[in-house]
Amino acid sequence: MLKAKNKTGLVFFPAFDWAIDPTHPEREERLLYTKDQVFEEGIMDIDGIIEYKPLEVTKNEINRAHFCVPDIESVTTHSHFISAGGAKAIAQKFAKGEIDKGFALVRPPGHHAMRVVHGGRGFCNINIEAIMIEYLRKEHGYKKIAIVDTDCHHGDGTQDVYWHDPDVLFISLHQDGRTLYPGSGFTDELGGPNACGYTLNIPLPPNTSEEGYL
Repeated sequence: MLKAKNKTGLVFFPAFDWAIDPTHPEREERLLYTKDQVFEEGIMDIDGIIEYKPLEVTKNEINRAHFCVPDIESVTTHSHFISAGGAKAIAQKFAKGEIDKGFALVRPPGHHAMRVVHGGRGFCNINIEAIMIEYLRKEHGYKKIAIVDTDCHHGDGTQDVYWHDPDVLFISLHQDGRTLYPGSGFTDELGGPNACGYTLNIPLPPNTSEEGYL
């Protein structure tokens, strides 16, 4: 049997009960296809690759990252609690030393959700990355955290949450905001007065290849 160099945790949560419409690009089939491919390639047969079930975050954990208007119930579904809980599950296993690396394949997504939430932005209602980070800081004492966002869309929500926080470095590589939603993520966006330089945006031209990233 093959053995993984790094013990790696995976969480899958396709959110069968959360959908925009049956043909929308952000739908459950994306994760189901990915999960099928992971199993077909035999990745889950490798010693050291472990599947975990998602947890469920609490309202208090959401409140550490957000102000929800008028309240959490108005802007979330049960799937949002579990999606964020998938990221939390991986963070928990990592913090406890049970895994070396982890990956949460979950939806609904999160990186467009800002500090103040009053509805969905870019299909994101709550920021699952920020909720995970605040969990690590509160429950496991992490002081300094770096986020590297490689989605083709700028992670404007995550940037907003940590704009004034010098203990969180936010790096985003994304398609130029002049050509793609959300229209932000330019090089002069560097963070607030107390955290200037802790936001780093790297906008790239459309169709940038691997060579362009490297």
